[in-house]
Amino acid sequence: MASPAAALTDDIVTEILLRLPEPADLVRASAACVPYRRLATDRAFLRRYRALHPPPLLGFLDHNGFHPALSPHAAAPVARAVSLAADFSFSFLPSPADRWIVRDARGGRVLLDRAPEDDGGEGSPVSTEVAVCDPLHRRCVVLPPIPDDLAASVEHPVRVEFDRWCEAFLVPRADDGTDAGDETSFEVIWMAQCKAKLVAFAFSSATGQWRAVASLLWRDLRSGAGPVRPVIYGRQYAHGCFYWTMDWHWPNKLLVLDTRRMAFSVADLPPDCKRRRIAIVEAGEGGVGMFTLRDHVADGEVSLHYTVRQDGSSHWQMEKIIPLDPAFRHYIRGATERYVLLLRFPEDLSSSGVHVSSSEEGIDLECFSLDVKTLQLEKPICIYEKCYRYDQSGRLRMAQFCLKLKTLVRKIGKEELPDL
Repeated sequence: MASPAAALTDDIVTEILLRLPEPADLVRASAACVPYRRLATDRAFLRRYRALHPPPLLGFLDHNGFHPALSPHAAAPVARAVSLAADFSFSFLPSPADRWIVRDARGGRVLLDRAPEDDGGEGSPVSTEVAVCDPLHRRCVVLPPIPDDLAASVEHPVRVEFDRWCEAFLVPRADDGTDAGDETSFEVIWMAQCKAKLVAFAFSSATGQWRAVASLLWRDLRSGAGPVRPVIYGRQYAHGCFYWTMDWHWPNKLLVLDTRRMAFSVADLPPDCKRRRIAIVEAGEGGVGMFTLRDHVADGEVSLHYTVRQDGSSHWQMEKIIPLDPAFRHYIRGATERYVLLLRFPEDLSSSGVHVSSSEEGIDLECFSLDVKTLQLEKPICIYEKCYRYDQSGRLRMAQFCLKLKTLVRKIGKEELPDL
């Protein structure tokens, strides 16, 4: 008599695997037998699984390395396994490795850059070396220099940060249920702010080439009196678009780069929004959600205000106000597909901020998350030790590192299942 499991068709098993709540559960199930592993590593299945279960938040990358989520956070076991398996010192990058700086991280890939050794300290924007790597497999691709004909359009660049003349970042992969081709492919956007315009180029690993994708003359952005060139900062992403907040000369405005059309535009912020304290996320039905931190107003309350702008609309609708503990000073440190990331420390410290120091003195700084779908605060992800007031050059550079399910499933193979 055949066992009940033998009567299960591939379609039924696929539906069962899709309903496993956590990636670790999927990894364990795929290790049961070769047919299960074949189904769990299928590209179409993984796209469906990711659509139902956004990748877990495993930790953060900053100038001090990878900080895995700690217990009792739900992702702590997987984060611990990744921190042991991956090389977050990036020792496999071209030497000297200590000159590479983490700039972005998406979908298991990390983008780093460095100024060439022979730049004479001039910080030439087009000569910046860019590398995209996979720390789990210790593989990297060093991008070729931007061609001279493209670089010639970068006229009179200005600094976008204290040590940078340009901004390079990864473009998220489209996950719309279509066959996106080789999952090892990636795209990078390189952007420079010039005195008269904004210039952007894109690199595709499929072609191995750079191309011009978008430019914007500052004089076309705004008519009338006022500064010609705005300052943009705080890059965020949702539904195929990157967003930057703009300086105080451009009140209540966002600069938008639509990666589907590769075109720049300007969008409005919600009324009374503090631009430096926002997080942009993906809301349902193609909408854009925004979390705004409001604290220490007349009544002493501290809260996150969640507003949503539906696709095609310019109106922001208030959805929920989430109270926070007024005994702490809170800071928004970014957002991922699933989480808003916050830091907090006791209110009696300076309101200017904190940074991670190697000194023996200091206090602990909690980093915790808010689930975008449930709007529930979760247990602290990790604790930064020895935290201090910071100056602008000490700002943390944190980024999400998402576990790639196919990687873990394939690495298990016939080996003993790791302790996840």
